[in-house]
Formats: sequence, C-alpha cells, structure tokens
Amino acid sequence: MPPEMPSQPLSFLDGLIVLLFIGGSLLIGYFLSRRARHSTDEYFKGGGNMGWFMLGTSMVATAFAADTPLALTGWVVTKGLSQNWFWWSMVPITMLGVFFYAPLWKRANPQTDMELVYQRYSGRSANALRVGKALWLAFPFGCVNMGWVNKAMTVIINYTIPEFPRLPLVDSLMLWLVVATPLSSQVDPQFREAIQSGQLQPMEIAYEHGLLRQPAFWSAYQSGAYGSSDLSENNDQARQRRQEGWESLALGERHALDQPRAMQGVPPEAVAEGWDAFELTHQIYLISSTVNQYKVLFLLFLVVVAYTAMGGLWGVMVTDFIQFWVAMIGCLVLAWLAVDRVGGLESLFSQMHDLYGSDRAGAMMALFPQEDAASYGLFTRPEFWLLILVFWWSYAFTDGGSFFAQRMLSARDERQAALGYLWYGVAHYALRMWPWLLVGFVAAVMFPHTAYPDGGMPSGALAEAGYVRVMLEVLPTGLLGLMVAALSAAYMSTISTWVNLGASYLINDVYRPFLAPIREQRIRQQKGQQDFAFEESHYVRWGIVATLLIALAGILVALFMNTVSDAWFFLAGFNGGIGVIYLLRWYWWRINAWSELVCLLSLLGLSLMMYALKDATVAQSSVVLWEGTALAIPVASLFDFPYSLLVTVPLSVLLALIATWMTPPTDLSVLKAFHRRVQAGGPGWRTIHRLVLQESPGFVAHSPLNVRSLLLWILSSAGVCLWLIGLGKLIIGDAFVAEPSFPSFWLGILLLVIGSACLIAVACWFPRKAPGDNPSTS
Repeated sequence: MPPEMPSQPLSFLDGLIVLLFIGGSLLIGYFLSRRARHSTDEYFKGGGNMGWFMLGTSMVATAFAADTPLALTGWVVTKGLSQNWFWWSMVPITMLGVFFYAPLWKRANPQTDMELVYQRYSGRSANALRVGKALWLAFPFGCVNMGWVNKAMTVIINYTIPEFPRLPLVDSLMLWLVVATPLSSQVDPQFREAIQSGQLQPMEIAYEHGLLRQPAFWSAYQSGAYGSSDLSENNDQARQRRQEGWESLALGERHALDQPRAMQGVPPEAVAEGWDAFELTHQIYLISSTVNQYKVLFLLFLVVVAYTAMGGLWGVMVTDFIQFWVAMIGCLVLAWLAVDRVGGLESLFSQMHDLYGSDRAGAMMALFPQEDAASYGLFTRPEFWLLILVFWWSYAFTDGGSFFAQRMLSARDERQAALGYLWYGVAHYALRMWPWLLVGFVAAVMFPHTAYPDGGMPSGALAEAGYVRVMLEVLPTGLLGLMVAALSAAYMSTISTWVNLGASYLINDVYRPFLAPIREQRIRQQKGQQDFAFEESHYVRWGIVATLLIALAGILVALFMNTVSDAWFFLAGFNGGIGVIYLLRWYWWRINAWSELVCLLSLLGLSLMMYALKDATVAQSSVVLWEGTALAIPVASLFDFPYSLLVTVPLSVLLALIATWMTPPTDLSVLKAFHRRVQAGGPGWRTIHRLVLQESPGFVAHSPLNVRSLLLWILSSAGVCLWLIGLGKLIIGDAFVAEPSFPSFWLGILLLVIGSACLIAVACWFPRKAPGDNPSTS
C-alpha cells in the first residue's frame, strides 16, 4: 500500500519561500523593462555587453531545466548510469565550439542565430531557409523543448501541490480545455458528455474524497500494479490484488469494487462499459489532476512571460544567474540529506545489491556499459559507441546555435563569448549532474524499480518521479520550499529562454524582414507618407505578442508526451545529420542555403518513413548486423534512437552535399563580405580569400584554425571528461567491483588532478585578447 500523503505537502513557510522567489523574478523583469524597451538589440541581445560569467551561467541555467534531474533519476533504474553518455558524449563538440565557433559567432554578430542565414547565403533560397528554420525552431523544435520541461513540471506539481487551492474561473477554463477541445481525445466520450452537461463534477469529487493526494499510487495503477478492470477474468490472484488496491485508497465513502454507479455524484450514463469503481475513480483523478497541472503551469507561465516580456534578454539572463545558484544549492542540500537518510553511501550501495542483485546493480551503476547490460534492458555498448563515434558531431547546433548563440551574441567581445561557453561546458558536464545522480541512487533504494506480482514493471514516468518523492520524504519544512523554488527556478529559466528565443525568431527572422515591409508599404499608400517606417517600439510590442504565442504553444505540446527522456530521444533522432552542415557552413564557402534546406527536409522525410515502417516486417527482423562484435546491432533497432543515426546521418548529409554541387554557390559579393567580417579562414575559404586579396591586398584573416586552438580543444575536452569520470569514481568507488585492479578512490583522485591540470593549462594559455575582436571589414 502506498504511503498516505498529506493533503498539502508544502507548508505555509514552504509556500511563502516559493512565492517570494517568484515575486523576486517579476521585480527583476520590472526593473530591467526600461532598458529592454530601448531597442530590439537590448530586448533580444541585452545590448551586447555581457561578461563571460553572466552569460555562461545563463547557458548552464537554461540547460539546467526541471526535466533534467527527473530524467536522470529515471535512467538510474531504467537504463543505468551509463545512459548519461547521451549528453556526456557532447563534451568534445561543446569544447570545439569554444575555440572554433564562439569567436565566429561574435564576429558575425547577427541579431539572432537565424539572421546568420542572410549573412552567409543569398537569393530566394536564403529567404526560404531563414523563414522555414525560424518557424521550425520557434514552434516544433522550441515547443518540444518547452514541452518536456512542462512535462517534468506537471510531475512536480502533482507531488508537491496535489490539492492546489481552487480558483473557480481558472478551474472552469482548464476543465474546458481538458474535455471540450482536441486535448479531450483521451477522455471517454460518455464521461466527457456527462461533464459538459454538468451532470458530473470531477473536481468536486476528487477534492471531497482526497483522490489527488496519492500521485505515486495512481502512477503505479497506470503501470498495471493493481491488475485489470475486467473482473470477469478467471484469475483470483489478480482480482485479490485489485481489491487490495481499491481498499488501500481508503475512501470515505465505501462501495463495492464492481459497482461504480454507486459513487455519489456519478450518473449511471457517465460510466463506460467494462469500468469498475477503481477505473472510474482513476478517470476522475486523471481529469482533476490534469486541470490542476494546467492551472499551475498557466500561473507559472504568466510569471515567466511577464518578466521575459518586460525585461527581454536582460531580464532572462539576470534571473537565470540568480536561479542557477538557488537551484544548485537546493540540489546539493537534497543530495546530502537523501544519502544521509539511507545511512550513507556504503549503506546505499549495499541496499542496491540486496534489492537488484549484484550483477544487475553493478550493471546499473557502471560508468561505462557492461557486456551483460542488454540482458537487463540497460544502456548497451553498441549504443555507447554510436554516441561516441557519431552522435556528438552530427546532432543539431554543433556550432553553438540556438540559445547558445543568443548568449554569445550578447557578449562584450569574442573573448567573453568564448570564455562564457567554456564556463558553460565545465559547469554543465563536470559539476552539476552528480547531486542529481546521488538522489537518483537513493530513489532506486527508497522506491525500488522492481516487478509487480504479475511480472509487469513500473513505468518510466514513475521512475522519473523518484526525484520528487525523495524530496518529499527527506526535506524538512523550509528546505522543501527552497527545493521547490529551485525546481521552479530551473523550470522558469529554461522556459523564459525558449520563449524569448522563439519570439526573436518570429520577429527578427519572419515579421521584420518579410511581413513588416508589406505593412509599411500599405500604410504609405493609404496615408501618402512615403517616408513612413515602424519605430523600434513597434517591434518590441509585437515581440511581446510573439512571446505569449510561443508560451501557450509550449503548454499544449507537453500534453502529448509520455516521459521526458522519450522526448529527448525523439528530438535527437530527428536532428541527426544537420550538425555536419552547421559545422561546414562556417569553414567551407561552397555550402549554400540548399545544403541546409535539403538536409532538413531529408531528415524530416527519413524520420517519417522510419516511423511508418517501424511496425513493418523489416522492423521485426531477427537479423543482427556485425554479430559477435562490440557493435552488434539488430536490424529492428535501426528504427529507434541511437541506431537510427546509422540511417539518417549518412543519407541526409549525402543528399545535402549532392544538392550543394547541383545548385549555384552563394553570390560572390555575399561570400566576400562574410569572409571579411567573420574571417573563418582555412583551406575551405582559400578561393574567396584570393578574391578578397585582389580588392584589399592588406587584408589578414584571423582564423581560429591554428595549432593553439586545437591543443586548447583537446586539453579542455580531456579536462572536463576526466573530471566527470573522476567524480564518479570517488562517489561510487569499488562498491560494485568484485576484484578491482586499482582502488577506484585513488583512481578518481588521479583523474581529478590530471583533469584540473588540463583546465588550468587552458586558463593560462587562453588568449588574453582575441585577434578578431575588431575584424577588418574592408
């Protein structure tokens, strides 16, 4: 029987801490609003005068979303610790961006990363690419990113504020969204009709019987912990388990399991055929908890949109900076208290041995996937090698685009941009994740991910909720409020970034260059004012409207997601390949707008085709490629990430390169201007460099392509990887190694020392003044 949860896990003090934090975020946006409204440059780029520590911390805070600790906690028991190579594998490409791409972004200095399209390409294809990518990044891509953050926040809401205070007007609006819009597809038609007609009041029933107080219980129910609602099945054990589950709810009103119509307030016509009282109660819980989730998300979105709309990028980055440190302190305190609750690390690992068995526990806690990982359904060696050999250089934004570019463009100069990106890489990969993983280890012990009596397993969503459940179990009053504020901070940090970034795409890459001129021309004709042009304040106002639009779209996407990690893998699979073109566009003049367009369109087509064929005969094949080797891959797995990279990456890149050679290059005037401004240099620009020298014999390109940058890249990548592995060795030690060849503790110390030496060398050798801070443009 799941533990009874208090009706309001957050005390008055906890709630006050959360409200003070949210109120502080609004005040920051208000105080920075005057500065942001001066121009779109201030609104979307913070005036271009940010220091490295501020912008780097803002990058970390944005990547430190509410979804990340939940997903990592779920991975501990569902895929193992080594699944974290999904993002650890990105260390080399992040460090590559520090030394080879961050300076180029700052030299190009577009309003948004999408404006780079106009600087780099020419013709109608450039216009089509700019508009298409802006719309894609603002809505599908950005909204999926916001969607998984919203998904995580709904879990946090369900557990920490299960019975949020009733707000009749907002409740009615959210209930309408649940049952009277396309979002109601998962609600039984009979049930929906009864609610719409006013015969059934799910919120009143849920609050009266306390149905919202046990989210873990209902998650277990959805996973099949209490059997089927088909009570006619000839399985006494299943019937008994379901009866026990029903009785454990301890509802104030008693009635038989097989008599759902006896529930007070439920009309007979609302009950679907085959439902028992358990399933009926579950349906009421689903609707009422969803209403509460929408309600809290709606209120949080109002806060986020308010300080984002008022303060622009300045408001986002200042709040990011504060929110990151609040979140890190909260996570560190939680990790310490959680480990202490289970008796320390030695006791924690001993309990994992007892619960999961030595072999499975060892496979779960290995930093690198074990040979027998597949037999436990964990992250495997072939998956590891695909991430290490293919994923990191082919995934989207390999050159530091999206919100990374937005932060770098806000830097004071290219050195500050590069240093900020370097600080992000160190903090993001080497420092921030171990407190989350420690809580994930504790969750694996406090809430075991073991089979139900019928052999079924708890869902991935229930595993991800382990982080919040540990939080509620171990944190005292006050600290619980701090932790909820920390997770709210992480949530608002990420949402504010994607909202501001999406709005900047819509305004600077769609509305301003293409739609606003049409409107200006109409006004000139109507009013006879030939010199009429919109002022900057006009674009800022429309930026606020776009901010609201993006924010609402992000809520809707979350409704169709199952788990956070599933959404991560979905987006990663779709974007495998375009990263190659992003890398090449800076260092090879022949890449044109068609290269990007064809690559993106081919990825869309390949992804849809693979999704359609997933259930076909070929997907059920038992053939194994490279059988007997470390890269053995079942053909059926090619339709799932990361194996799908073997199909999408080579085909999309090949098609893009074919399109490159079959279409005209970018106009020479555009290429020469880009080369003068950005100075990427290298063999890929040799042809254009000769043409520029004919016009400007004294021109010198300060290219990042040099031995110094190469060595700094290698040292920084090694330093970060050694730190993250060294910390893992220190924490886990030899708890899951039968006969260690070398004590893990001392190995961890050694790795940390070498990693520190690498990073110190990078800091000492980092250029004090980047040669391209004032690039030649003539």
